[in-house]
Amino acid sequence: WLAVALATGAALLQFAGQDLRPLSAVPAVLGAALLVPAALRLLPRGTFRADRGMPTVVLMRGIAAGSFIAAESFIPLMLVTQRGLSPTLAGLSLAGGGLTWAFGSYVQSRPRFEGSRERLVQLGMLCTAFAIAAVPLALDHAVPTWIVAIAWCVGGLGMGLAISTLGVLLLRLSPPADAGTNSAALQVSDSLSNVLMVGAAGTVFTALGGGSVAPTAAAHAATAAAHPAAFAAVFLPAAAVALLGAAVAVRLRPRDSLARTRTMGSAPASR
Repeated sequence: WLAVALATGAALLQFAGQDLRPLSAVPAVLGAALLVPAALRLLPRGTFRADRGMPTVVLMRGIAAGSFIAAESFIPLMLVTQRGLSPTLAGLSLAGGGLTWAFGSYVQSRPRFEGSRERLVQLGMLCTAFAIAAVPLALDHAVPTWIVAIAWCVGGLGMGLAISTLGVLLLRLSPPADAGTNSAALQVSDSLSNVLMVGAAGTVFTALGGGSVAPTAAAHAATAAAHPAAFAAVFLPAAAVALLGAAVAVRLRPRDSLARTRTMGSAPASR
């Protein structure tokens, strides 16, 4: 029933965000009442406090996936309505990110990075934050649209580094008996963050008039100057969330591992 409550709560929150009226508070409150207790039960204790170790691994998966997917969902719409690209070209601007994501996953698997897992996640989140923050530059017609494709290659590289490394850390920190439970929590964090952040981005976008942008490239000339702030209000907070993830990543190392590192570092001085 926890999974049902979580899904129902998320759906109600998304529904409430589609129409900003006083009555929308009813499904919003009901959704939160279902979602919050279920999330607290399904995710490791201390996840939302970013406790060291496993809770932060699970939290970071949500931060990484939510910020990236929320931004990615609006890039084709921005390129079509604000810059007049065809849907095909707008979609192709994201293709490079898939290739660099795979490359980032490959890079993090190299043995030389085995002792730098936390730094890899930090680097990945910084790349993702930079990429998302660079996207709204294309709202300025003086900036070439290919800047989005370049930025998304950087973002894909960051996600490949971060997401794959988090999976490795989860298995490393999980006792064999808990590996399945923790893996499920990781997926819950990923999915829940995607739903909440995309829904929140859509709500902000609509509230700032973004819902009235032209749906086709042919109509873009009449609306090119309309609602660029709605897109910026999606991308910049998503970049801030990714940047927050880079700061939170310092808590990926569990307390006992941190204590051992400090002890080893101070051992020569005590001799």
